[in-house]
Amino acid sequence: MICGGLLGSIKFAPTFANVDETPLNSAVSFSTSNTGDSDDDSSGPGVALTARQYSSKTQRLVMQFHITGDNDDATEASILPSDLDWYIKTVGQESASYQVVPTTTNHYVLIVDHLDDNFGAIQITVENRDKTVGANGKITKGGSAQLVLKNHPSLDNHNLEKLSAKQYAITAINKEIEKQQQKIKQNKQVIQVAQAAIKTDNQKITMRQKDLKYETDSQRQDTLSGISDIRSDQDTQRTNISEAQKDIEKRQTEIAYMQKKQTAINDGSYQLPKPGKTQIYQK
Repeated sequence: MICGGLLGSIKFAPTFANVDETPLNSAVSFSTSNTGDSDDDSSGPGVALTARQYSSKTQRLVMQFHITGDNDDATEASILPSDLDWYIKTVGQESASYQVVPTTTNHYVLIVDHLDDNFGAIQITVENRDKTVGANGKITKGGSAQLVLKNHPSLDNHNLEKLSAKQYAITAINKEIEKQQQKIKQNKQVIQVAQAAIKTDNQKITMRQKDLKYETDSQRQDTLSGISDIRSDQDTQRTNISEAQKDIEKRQTEIAYMQKKQTAINDGSYQLPKPGKTQIYQK
């Protein structure tokens, strides 16, 4: 299993003084205006910078990214790693290397090494080569997204652990598996609560049905209406159970896939992208 398509180069730019820094967890859409398509769309899939740390001690910068669905939406995109190309520009740095590591679905780690503590900024351009076909049959290019990180004192973390690309991938997968297992546990609790509610409702229905023969016509009407409401609540609980069971199955499938990927990374059959070398920016 080979992960391809994560192509890139680090280039050098003279300044980013007038460029705003990209806020954390703010999705930047794959704008088609950068690809020459006149029909620019600021919505749709994009890239969000979710974490960043730099260590002047090890001269390493680590950035984490999430490929999102609609802009500023938590929905997931369906863009494969092989459809993304990464390009990086740096300021105040003449030698650096980088590696883009796909970890879990739609999540990536960018590692930049040999980065002096006086670097000015880094601009990341992610090109999406995935194409979509609209309802009118028109093919829309994936576009590109640009994010900027500026160097500042608060970025420096001397305790930043220098992990290998493989370790970043394995660690991220472990965390995601734990997250999915927690969601499964929550879903099982939902099922238990719903099943208990249905059982309690059955007892209520039985008691009310026994009282019917001792009630007046008016009372019987109220009782039957109450029973109907209880059964409606049971239908809602059954729906909750069904949705929770489907979500459990989905997450179990995702866990199985991640465990398979983890094994492949460990034995080398899943090859992570190799480190890239910088290119000096020429005006």
